[in-house]
This record gives sequence, structure tokens and C-alpha cells, in this order.
Amino acid sequence: MNFRKILYASVLLFLSVVCLSSCGEDRSIAYREQTGLDRWIDSLMRVNYYWYTEMPSTKKLNYFTAPAAFLKTLVYNSETVSYVTDLTATDYSYGFKYKLYSVSDTTYAAQVLYVLPNSPASEAGLSRGKWITTVEGDSITSKNKTILDEDDALEIGLATYSGGKLVAAGKSSLPATRVVANEPVLYHTTLTQAGKKVGYLVYNNFANGTDDAYNKELIALSNEFSGVSEFILDLRYAQGEGDLENVQLLGSILAPSTALGKTCCTLKYNDKQNPQTVTKTFLSSISGGTNLNLEKLYVLVSGETSAAAELLINSLKPYMTVVLVGAKTAGKPYGTTPYVNEAYQWSVNPVTHMYYNANDKADYTSGFAVDYAAAESLSTLATFQEFGNTGELLLSTALKLIE
Repeated sequence: MNFRKILYASVLLFLSVVCLSSCGEDRSIAYREQTGLDRWIDSLMRVNYYWYTEMPSTKKLNYFTAPAAFLKTLVYNSETVSYVTDLTATDYSYGFKYKLYSVSDTTYAAQVLYVLPNSPASEAGLSRGKWITTVEGDSITSKNKTILDEDDALEIGLATYSGGKLVAAGKSSLPATRVVANEPVLYHTTLTQAGKKVGYLVYNNFANGTDDAYNKELIALSNEFSGVSEFILDLRYAQGEGDLENVQLLGSILAPSTALGKTCCTLKYNDKQNPQTVTKTFLSSISGGTNLNLEKLYVLVSGETSAAAELLINSLKPYMTVVLVGAKTAGKPYGTTPYVNEAYQWSVNPVTHMYYNANDKADYTSGFAVDYAAAESLSTLATFQEFGNTGELLLSTALKLIE
């Protein structure tokens, strides 16, 4: 072998070593960082998810997917109860709920369903029954109809419904979104119907509140309602799971005294959990509050009534007559459990259990059918009134049932 061949071979060997050392750089750390959160979600759900046996094979998963999109690839039958949360994000809101109606071939108007106190919406003078017809001087169309879900301060055009049509009612400035307390109690009063005292409560969500503030408010309200013989609970806008303790408390206030201390609901988990069942009871007594000892409860519901609201209905059914007025509920007898990953600052909240009542029933996956139909729609705008107005469609329907 001559010198030139030896030199050429040596150079090739040197270049190969350099290439291997650089091309073979350890990228496992970066890989783990990019896929770690999804892998954590996947492994956690394979133990705790209620339908873990229905999850796809790990070979079919893309661990580089954003958390919310990744979760959609894991869940059973495209269910939407499980969710993930970015713990670094802040939940801002205008503080009102609305419904869009088509008012022409190309435009919409937003009907205000309710407004939370101390919110940008309340500062703008919005209230239940008002309408928003323009935003920043433009009509609401298919191109901008999500603008009321954004964050900026807006100039809005208002209208009222009168004489079968929308009548312009000036403009208002809607401040930018901010953190707004989602107060559960939207309205409460005591009415008289057929000589009977009727309690009426509009309940928006099931939360304990900071330092149990919302639970304490419920207890105070139970004393205000003391002595009523009939009760109408308005859950038409009550969405989300909330706090189980709040469900137990409200149920304990409304239920017959004979139900106190008895089963409120049983949580049933998958076969990897120990225990697989956990039973929660109604309170034996309400410290500082009043059990109304009702035999019958009228509940106003809609397609938005879900989760904790449905759990309350189902939990009370074994002990009293529950009369549903409105429209079929959403059908979510499932509960989630939060799991937090501090390193990534995300939480995953998978469905981990189903709720069963004292009769071992959870048969409302398709929603609770109503006993008396009455739905808010374009055809019933004339009866869309403030909460507590006895001419309001759902409330008036329930009142007519009380003799």
C-alpha cells in the first residue's frame, strides 16, 4: 500500500469519526422535553381514565401534539367531558352569557341571557333580555360572530325586543375582559301561588367558593326560604361539574328531612382503582341552615343543564318527586379528577368515574327528558323576561303546576 492510499484512508477515517460524533449527538433530552407532557397525560389516563380499555395503542399516538389536541386522540367515543388546563393562563371574561339568533340572511343579533355582578358587562349596562346588534359599528355576521368571545374593549350597539321586532336602543362601551367571579346565585325570591309560598332560586354553577363563601351564601338563603311549601329551582344555565360538596349541601337543603344522612350519590371508578366505589351522603344536619323538607321540587332545565346540575336531579329522585320543566338536559353523568404536572404547569382532568344515585341509577347519558316542555327560542321572545317575572316562560309554566 503506497503512502497516498494510506493518507486517503486516514482522512476518510477521521471524517467518519467527526461525522459520527456530531451526527450522533444525543438529542434525547430535547425529545423528552417535547414529548414529556403528552406521555405523562397518556400514562396517567391508562391508569385512571374511566374508559382506559378503549384508549388507542401507543403506536398510533403522536406525542408531539399540543395537549388539548392530543387529549382528543385518547378519549373514548370523542367525549368532551375530559379536558386539559394550562395553569399559567388566566380566565378572563366579559361576565355575561348570550345566545346568537339569525335576524336576516347575513346578520345575527346576540340576546343577553344573564349578566354577572361586578363585571365588564354589568358596567356596560347589559342585562337579561337586552340585545347586541353591532360591534365596533359592524353588524354581527358569520365572519365576526365570535367577537363577543374575545378580550378587547368594544363599542356595542344595543336593541330591545318590542312589538315583534328589535328596536335600536343606543350604544354602550363594553370594557375589556378581566377576571370575573362566576357567582352561582343569579337570582332568588319568594313568590305566592294559589295561596302557597314558593321559593325560587336561579343557580348558575356548583362551586364552594373561596373560603366556602358560596356554601355560606346557600346556607343563609336556606334560612330565607324557611317556611316555603313549594320550590322552583332554575338550573337552565347551570353547566359544568363544580364541587360535589356544593351538590350535597343544596340537596340537603331541598330534600325531605328523611333523606338527610342518606346516600346522595355513589362514585364508581374503573377496575384499576381501590376502592372502586365511594359513597357520598346528604348532610345529617345543616349547621346554621335550614332543611326545607320538601316533598316535590320543580326544576327548570335546558339543553345546557349538565354535569353537577344533572347529578343533583338524579340524587334527589329516589327521595322526592322531581318535576322537570323546559327542554331535555345535556346528559353527563360523569365526574372528572384533576391531576397536576407542576413541571409543565398543566393539569389533565379525565373522566374517572360515573355518578349513581341511591337506586343505583345513572341512566341519563342521553339527558333527562322533561315532564313539561317550554324552551326559549325565537318563537317565545315575547315571554323572555327578567328572572322572577311571573310572565317569564319557564317560571310561569312551573307556577301553573302549583295548585
